[in-house]
Amino acid sequence: MSPSPSVATADLVLLAVAAPMIVASLAAAVTSVQLGLALGAGSVPASGTIGYALFYDPPGTEQ
Repeated sequence: MSPSPSVATADLVLLAVAAPMIVASLAAAVTSVQLGLALGAGSVPASGTIGYALFYDPPGTEQ
């Protein structure tokens, strides 16, 4: 058996950016919330994740 590949922190950050946007678009499709409003709300945690990744724990500082 081959060892399972490890997940890098950068991959998790990319997932954390995309996940709120996907959830927001699905919520807009299922409910009566407007798409622009839902994506605007979903962009808040996505932007926070980008800010965290760039300024608090930037790439290349992993040990």
